[in-house]
Amino acid sequence: MDAPVTLLYVITGTGTGGAEKALCELVERLDRVRFRVVVCSLKRAGAYAARLAARAEAFYDLGLGEGAGPRAIVKFIPATLRLAGIMRREKARIVHCFLFRASMAGRLAACLCPGSSVIASVRVKEQQGWKFLLERMTCSLVDCYTAVSEEVRRCMIERAHVDPGKIITIHNGIDCAGPGRPGELPENARVPVRIALIGRLHAQKGHAVLLEALKLIIGSGRRAHLYIAGEGPDGALVHRRAGELGVEDSVTFTGVVEDVLAFMAGLDIVVLPSLWEGMPNVLLEAMAAGRPIVASRLGGIQELVRDGESALLCSPGNPEELAAALMRLMDDPALARALARAARRDVEQRFDIARTVQATQDLYERIARRWRP
Repeated sequence: MDAPVTLLYVITGTGTGGAEKALCELVERLDRVRFRVVVCSLKRAGAYAARLAARAEAFYDLGLGEGAGPRAIVKFIPATLRLAGIMRREKARIVHCFLFRASMAGRLAACLCPGSSVIASVRVKEQQGWKFLLERMTCSLVDCYTAVSEEVRRCMIERAHVDPGKIITIHNGIDCAGPGRPGELPENARVPVRIALIGRLHAQKGHAVLLEALKLIIGSGRRAHLYIAGEGPDGALVHRRAGELGVEDSVTFTGVVEDVLAFMAGLDIVVLPSLWEGMPNVLLEAMAAGRPIVASRLGGIQELVRDGESALLCSPGNPEELAAALMRLMDDPALARALARAARRDVEQRFDIARTVQATQDLYERIARRWRP
């Protein structure tokens, strides 16, 4: 390729979240001799907007709000037309869409821009049946799908009827050689044990389940303090639930954490009791940081960690099982250290960000050469 191929990334929003962070990591590492990068957010600029704008040749936001329903659908139509105009203006050869709403807007806008190839990046195992219906109706408009985990890929094949030859898995990655990695855990357990859930305040992440588990831990006579980091639509509900369970004195809401690795340096356990997932970035960060993990036994998570070897996994939505796993690590610092070391080895060997970037760039080159599945 003589001239750089123009990539247009379309993402639903630029607030705090795993997909948004993954896009930043990718944009910052792409080969600019081979690729020219443009980013468009459907929603108004969020926490990652400045970081993306600083590394892209051009950055756009279409100003949509957070709401859903009929009004959001009405606003979606002119936003899609504006996106088509951006595709034409920037001469986008490849349109790579992150998250469901952006994926729909990108494929529809590309209908008005012959010559633009569409990649739909599926970042989470969706729960709503209507989304799979829309995928089945419009999948012919997508040149290639990428799935963040094999579990997500299987789900898209089975429920959205995506051709298996049209969807590939590219795992998330992390910079394992980056500076500022936290040191090893102390030999003896700290009191109170510091536990954290880092992620969007949304029902998906299982905050309510974790608060119930915390009540069981405190009731057992153990001392623990829970840090809830992030923001999101269910923030008020999570605050209220902590009060209802009587554990508010053992919970700190930190808001958004800018430097996750520095934050993890002060933690003893990272927990992710999600009810559904794709491939959570926060677990990659915990693995790279050498922090023991307790998480839900879900497909995407099981592709990252091994139960009993590099993490402890428990059934989603089960506070008793979650509390038992957390108390096991609280009572056994040697086990916690062993799990953390194994997780660190795994992330270095299997999930370095360089692998993710290389696989993505290879895909772009195949697309640019009229790649066919």
